[in-house]
Amino acid sequence: MKIELHAHTAHSSACGRVEAAQGMAMYRDAGYDAVVITDHYNTHNLDRFPGAPLEQTRAWLGGYQQAKTAGETLGLRVLFGLEARLPGSENDYLIFGAEPEFVLENPQLHELDLPGLHALCRRYGALLVQAHPNRSMCTPAPHEHLDGVEVFNGNPRHDSHNDLTLSQAKRTPRLILTSGSDFHRPEDLARGGIVTDRDVRTSRDLADCLTSGDYTLIRTEE
Repeated sequence: MKIELHAHTAHSSACGRVEAAQGMAMYRDAGYDAVVITDHYNTHNLDRFPGAPLEQTRAWLGGYQQAKTAGETLGLRVLFGLEARLPGSENDYLIFGAEPEFVLENPQLHELDLPGLHALCRRYGALLVQAHPNRSMCTPAPHEHLDGVEVFNGNPRHDSHNDLTLSQAKRTPRLILTSGSDFHRPEDLARGGIVTDRDVRTSRDLADCLTSGDYTLIRTEE
């Protein structure tokens, strides 16, 4: 299976430029079998939606829901994820292995500190992975509060210093290593992800796959 681990929709990420259904068709045509929707979950994005925190979260879920519906028509598996940003930092954190209940039951999770978010992920059996930790404005987070690190980010508009991130991550062998396209615009398509022989059908399956290490990284810069 070929799986995209880092993709955004125009509905739920303010920086997204591709509607969910269009993006899923593009990934199907690019030969991917599954896409994880990791729309930005932060104050800036959520405040674009009206209502109390839970109402905002329900509206934010629209991007994933639209992508999932499109995927069912296209024969593409669409899994839930998110990219959270916490107070006082420009760092972003990808969360894998959760379902929408994770945000519906914790709509203000983006107000936690990093140890608190990591503890919350553990309670739900989810994985916390720092996205592009060496990109400008970001800082590598303490590894004790992470399950993994995105060692390849394929977004062509940013220098994420992927080689530096990989060398840093290898110093902590327990860390899960991930790759993602960071898809926002058409030119971001199919630049990252993983390939695995596992049959990944659910978010739980994905978390198990990443934990096992039974996959290879897609690194299009090589």
